[in-house]
Order: sequence, then structure tokens, then C-alpha cells
Amino acid sequence: MSTKSICFLILLCCGMILFAQQENVYAPQKFALVIGNGTYTGLSPLANPVNDANDIAAVLQHLGFSVDKVLNGNLEQMEDAVMRLSDRLSEAGDAYGFFFYAGHGVQSGGENFLIPVNAVIPGENFLRNRAMSVQQVLDDLNDARNGLNVVVLDACRDNPFGWSRSGSRGLQVVSRQPADSIIVYATSAGQTASDGDGRNGLFTSQLINNLATPGIEVNEVFRRTGADVAKTSGSSQVPAIYSQFFGTAFLGDVPEGFDGNQRQPGTTVIIRGDDAKEPQSSKLWSIGASLGTSFAEPWFVGTIRGTLAPFKYSFFELGLNAGLVSTRDSVSSYYSLSPYLHAAFFWPFNEKVGSYVGAGIGYRMSGYEYYGFDIAIQALPLEAGLGVLLLNFLDISFTMSYPVWSKVNSTTAVASTLHKNVDGKLGVKFSIGYAYRFK
Repeated sequence: MSTKSICFLILLCCGMILFAQQENVYAPQKFALVIGNGTYTGLSPLANPVNDANDIAAVLQHLGFSVDKVLNGNLEQMEDAVMRLSDRLSEAGDAYGFFFYAGHGVQSGGENFLIPVNAVIPGENFLRNRAMSVQQVLDDLNDARNGLNVVVLDACRDNPFGWSRSGSRGLQVVSRQPADSIIVYATSAGQTASDGDGRNGLFTSQLINNLATPGIEVNEVFRRTGADVAKTSGSSQVPAIYSQFFGTAFLGDVPEGFDGNQRQPGTTVIIRGDDAKEPQSSKLWSIGASLGTSFAEPWFVGTIRGTLAPFKYSFFELGLNAGLVSTRDSVSSYYSLSPYLHAAFFWPFNEKVGSYVGAGIGYRMSGYEYYGFDIAIQALPLEAGLGVLLLNFLDISFTMSYPVWSKVNSTTAVASTLHKNVDGKLGVKFSIGYAYRFK
């Protein structure tokens, strides 16, 4: 390999690192649970909830959400789906969660309940065991400690049960709202909203329109939805929005040019402080350096590397290994340069720990002075490795390297023997070093 080629690869590596360093806007992981209950067995059926759920799910998937959908669910299916959502949000860290429910819902004793399609509820005292508590859903989402949770309840219909002692209508305001959450009701507390005559209910139809509008901050999505519902219904139906999220979030793509410090029309922007969790994807933009035992001949190798993360659950690593010292008495000088590119997959990071596994290819150029002979060897090694990030900065990795092609610049027997002993074998590298992750 020529000196110009080596310099080009080193400059390319540095450029990738600088590009990663300049990245400031991150795209968190997004998970949603959408439930639509309409085909009730013991209650009046509802025409639109299944359509509402299908259409909301389609919009959220277009926005990049991983969507879990339950149609005409029983209590066990609904509760299991809520736990899956909470677990995914907890594992992902600073992720966005979205919970949508359309169907029958009632209030009792100041608490809201979502009704499964097969529920048999002869009296209010059975609600706690045979329906799903909205407060329990909120508590599960709060336990996930993720960045943002949006809860949308299109369940503000007339109480379908004849046993209601209180005669209450619609749903109540929740008593314990999680931090960093937005709770949205299709209509005001204590009021009801009709199921609608078209494909979707009035509230959901307007929500779909605003969710699908690109570049709108999440608070603005619901402000516009509320205004559209009130205008369309002549103020007979006015959605209720309760927000305890004081940051800035986009459920879809971040608008071009947004730098995290801009105010959006109609919103209050407060950037979260230093105690907030580091965003999931920020852990994949990094520079690092390490020292370790090395491939075959030298007794240590220094590594500098940078990572880029264009896809979920994966990243590309571009780096340079440099070995300088030989362990062989007969070799008076030795060097090895190996630019490489790896593709890796990771297990989701929590706040301070993450692990990854990957494979790639490099180009190794080694030089020797052996009993007065100057010998150069080139090789294309295939590499596989795994690693772990501890405390958000300590990177420990193990890499195996095997040359699938090599070339020596000398045909002497000495050069051939040295080639087989040094660069023709499986090499391993164990390294420990520092990795700095960028937001």
C-alpha cells in the first residue's frame, strides 16, 4: 500500500469522527400500543374503535414507531400488551411511548377503567378485577422512566352499564399523572363524545390528520387537534389535554435545521437538564482509543476509532490499528498499520452499560527488518469481535482476525517463513480503552 493510500484512509477515519462529533439532534426509539375494542359481547357494540386503532397504528408506523396492536382484546391481552410496552420503554432508556385506546370506558369512585370486549361486570365493585385501570397503565409507564409518554383515550362515551350508582358520565381527570407525560381525552372530563357516523370518530379523525402533518412538535399536534375538534363540533365536544412534558419532542422526523434550542409556535420549550437520561442513539456516535494485546506479532496495538449509527440497533465503526513492537529477537524493527471497517449490532443500552457484536474487514500493511532484510507484507483480514461499554466510557473488546489474502514483497525463504509465522495465522486482540459518546 502506498503512503498516499495510508494517508487517505487516516484522513477518512478522522473525517468520520469529526462528522460524528458535530451531530447534536438525536432520534430516540419509539414504541406504541394501540387498542381498539368495538365488538362487545355483553354491551352495545361500537362501530369505529377498530377502524380508529388500525388507522392510528398506520400513522404511528409511518412516524417510525414500533407498534403493538390489540383489536377486540380481553383483559389478559390488554394487560400483557401494557407490560410489553413498559418493558420496551424501560430497556430503551430515553424513548418515546404512545398509548392509544378506543372503546368503552367508565369512571367509578374517581378512577377510570377501560372495558375488555368480553367483560362481565354485574356491578361497580367488579370493575377493579374485570376491567383495566387507567391509573395502573400510567403507573406502569411511569415505572419505565423513559423520556416521553403520550396517552390518548378516546373512551369518553356514555356509561354502558345500568348499575352506575353515581350516574357519572365520561371519564375523570387522573389523580397521579406521570412526569414527562401528555394525557389526552377525546372530550372534557365528565362529558361524552359520540362514536361517530363515518369511518373514524370525530376526535380520532382530527388526530390522524395532525399526526400525519410533518414537522409539528408534539404539544402542537394536540393543540391543533383540540382546536379542530372544537371547531368541527361547534364546541359541543372539546378535548382535554393535560401535559406534564416541558421539553421539545417530535413524534416524526425532526424539521430540517432544528437545533434543539428553537421555539415552536404555540409551545413552551424547556430543554431537559443534566439529570436527564442520555438519549439512546447518542451512545452510538463516538470516538475512542484503546491499548491491548495484539494480532500475532506485536505485543501491543493502539486503536483509534469512530462510530456512526444510521440504523436502529446497529452501527458502523471505522478505525485504525497500529502495532509497533515485536516480541521476536530476530526482528529488529516491526510495524503494522490496519485501517478497518466493522458493522456491529448492539443489545439496547440502558443508562451506562451496553454490549455489541460485529464483523468487518481491514487492510493490514506490516513492515519488518529481519537479519538485515527489509520485508513488507500486505493482507486483507476478516475480523469478528464483541465488546461491552461500562460506565458509559470504558470500552472493553475482543477481536479475532484472519487474513484471507496476503502478499509478501520478497521471495526469499526467510521472508516466506516469517510470513507464515507472523501474518498467516489467526490473530486475536484484547483491548481496553476510552470511548466518548456524543449527544
